[in-house]
Amino acid sequence: MKRLTATILAGTMAAMSLMGCGSGTAASTATTAAAQGAKEESTTAAASAATSTGSGTYTLKVNTALTENDPLYIALTDVFEKTVEEQTNGDVQVEVYSGSQLGSDEDVLEQALVGDAVGVITDPGRLSNYVYNIGVLQAPYIADSYEDALKLFETETYKGVAKEVEDNGFKILSFNYFQGERELFTKNPVKTPEDLKGQRIRSSGSQVVTSTLEAMGANTSVMAWSEAYQALQQQVIEGVEVHLSAAVGSSMQEVTKYLAFTGHQQLLTGLVISGSWFDKLPDDYKKILEDASFEAGKHASEQVIARNDEYLKTLQDGGIEVVDCDKEAFKKACEKVYDELKYTEIKAQLDAELAK
Repeated sequence: MKRLTATILAGTMAAMSLMGCGSGTAASTATTAAAQGAKEESTTAAASAATSTGSGTYTLKVNTALTENDPLYIALTDVFEKTVEEQTNGDVQVEVYSGSQLGSDEDVLEQALVGDAVGVITDPGRLSNYVYNIGVLQAPYIADSYEDALKLFETETYKGVAKEVEDNGFKILSFNYFQGERELFTKNPVKTPEDLKGQRIRSSGSQVVTSTLEAMGANTSVMAWSEAYQALQQQVIEGVEVHLSAAVGSSMQEVTKYLAFTGHQQLLTGLVISGSWFDKLPDDYKKILEDASFEAGKHASEQVIARNDEYLKTLQDGGIEVVDCDKEAFKKACEKVYDELKYTEIKAQLDAELAK
């Protein structure tokens, strides 16, 4: 189904943006106990959301912070949406919203908890607000490549924390949407952690992202991704950490000058929806949604990788200069993050599994 952009929605989202853009909002401090309570209180609302309007159809609204030219957004519309609608004969309709039109990731996760028929492409860091240990999957340098990152999400350790996430009221359709390697885009050249000292870098607000940037030497400023361009333009921040496709989608070449390939994260994200809404679907529809999400994630990842050189050229043609940074120095600086966030033990579990 085509995206709906009603005036009421725009007004509502504007208000939500003012109240709590990006991470670091009230939603980001939710505890597992609070999430469980919201889940239990939402039974009636969830049943209503999953029930058709009388025609027997279901509608799922999917939110992403990315722009409409991003491979992930395109995969959601061209693969996930089309597959679900075709294979359910239109009984399940999908609406995909770009640019966080439904709110920040945290906002949409909270909507999902109370049974709304919504989903969001989100990362382990934000889900760690509900199940802390899943955040390790976004910890710095835990994976050196896309292939390494995929292996993490095939481990029993991941399956365990994913089950905990679902026990809290969510449903993970798939966690295979690769957005790319995270790099630093700055107004001033950054070659070492020393160069990053005193510079204000945008953080999504998840603890693992904030701790990583601070370990790398930066001061952090929490804001929604949709606010980053203007913040750079107005000198509120001096840089962002982001993958190339999103940098191109948001025209970072217009508001930053330098790119340092720090590679501090291999960002795999997942399509997470309301568990109570999902539970109301017929079993065959559940499988259709899971399979369609996996295929969409696979398609998006392939496109991100295939177009990486194209993205870099676009950025350089727009004036971005690539800095020869000391990646090993950043990697060493980030070692303390695991101790600070108490991820040492679960990282050891992952390492042991991957070594088999």
